[in-house]
Amino acid sequence: MRPGATSTDSPEIALWRGTTLHRDARASWRARQATGLWLADADPPVRSDALQIVAELVTNVLQHVPGGRGRDWIGLRLGFGDGFVRLEVTDPGPPSPVPCFVPCQVGPSAESGRGLGIVACLSLRRGTHLLADGRRVVWADVASG
Repeated sequence: MRPGATSTDSPEIALWRGTTLHRDARASWRARQATGLWLADADPPVRSDALQIVAELVTNVLQHVPGGRGRDWIGLRLGFGDGFVRLEVTDPGPPSPVPCFVPCQVGPSAESGRGLGIVACLSLRRGTHLLADGRRVVWADVASG
């Protein structure tokens, strides 16, 4: 598979770490803190890319997924596969039933809209899917070796 290609294949992943974050202005910071702890022994480039990716994915939830009663959380998981680290961010679900992972084409002076493009550039694979209960999972794999 070419670098940056999206895949629906599910490689084997082990040693999952996870937490649930309260959905507020500090959620991206808390996601970076948790990810940094989980990857404390990782190579600096892996850790750096993972921290940027998780911040972008959590920020997308904060900006684009409706909040409200029972929707004040964001799930975060990290798992280790053969040669990669998988980051997953789960949200309460989309307002539309069709999941997508399409980086926007933004102009050089745009102040937002680059998040998924950054994730696409830093990851080996990435994608999204809906769970049976309507929650959305957005994931990205970072090369680790």
